Amino acid sequence: MKKRMNKIILLLLCIVISSFCASDKKVQASWAKLGAMGHYLQKNEGLPRTDKGEENSLPGKQMKENRERFLEEAGNQGVKAEQAAELFDRLLEDDVFQKGAMKLTGLRLDDMDGNGQRDMLLMVQDAEEIVFYGSGSLWLYMNEDAPYCFEEEACSYYGIFDVFWADVDNDENIEIVFSAEGFGCGAVGDSYKAVFKYRNNTIERMELPSDLDADYDQGLTVDVIQEPEAGSYSAYCSYLDEILSFHRKHGGTPPETAQLTGGNARGFYDLSVTEYEGRNVLQASEYLYGEGGTADCAGVAHFFITWEEDGTPTVVKWWIEEGV
Repeated sequence: MKKRMNKIILLLLCIVISSFCASDKKVQASWAKLGAMGHYLQKNEGLPRTDKGEENSLPGKQMKENRERFLEEAGNQGVKAEQAAELFDRLLEDDVFQKGAMKLTGLRLDDMDGNGQRDMLLMVQDAEEIVFYGSGSLWLYMNEDAPYCFEEEACSYYGIFDVFWADVDNDENIEIVFSAEGFGCGAVGDSYKAVFKYRNNTIERMELPSDLDADYDQGLTVDVIQEPEAGSYSAYCSYLDEILSFHRKHGGTPPETAQLTGGNARGFYDLSVTEYEGRNVLQASEYLYGEGGTADCAGVAHFFITWEEDGTPTVVKWWIEEGV
């Protein structure tokens, strides 16, 4: 039995040796190719190469998604593919996406200052951490100037925003009026407001009139007072130290004496530019609630806002749009 096993092993060994000898030239050729490849890689090791591991990583996937979304949205806004690619490359140079740590959530491409060159406004947010506010930034690219980065923890960067641009303070410079919707509920919810002035190739934030205690909102405190007469109300703005009378068709049972029953819910919303006495002004609104709580709309306060030469905001007119 032992001799038979030895014969079998010897036979298998001969077969292996014969096969190796027959393919010796192929083996040598394979080794030659590997040697040439090694020489090529060593010679060109400084050249950029695609790292499949990086492509498949979370930052790599996010960068690919950012690019695809940017190009798609740029196309939807009428930007040609070649120019869109150039604009995106500029964002890469400034590392706006932090190598994939940030995701693109909002984009607006337009000629904001009217000089024929396309400008950019975009929002980015942390790609992994899910938060309602903060953990993001707003970027403004005007012409070839250095970009302006706005970061505020009270602002939501989910990409639900409204923006327009106009010379709202009549100084022949453009202002960019920005509002980002938050996740507040009741009344009109909440929105973060900011006005940016573009002047002398720089961007600066302008002040809005505000006396609210909360740092996360801007607006004017308005008290709603129910008068003894049926359907009669008053609105008192302490910032202006003025009181306006208005009426409601379906107000509550009138009290024996005037009493405080409501006020403004959050700050300004629905910003827009309009004309007043031949000059541009910024119009802002505030939701006023009555004796039934925030769901009870007593009216809407509207304000016309302008700015002095030194940048001081001024309310030049306000009125009440009566509720139901």
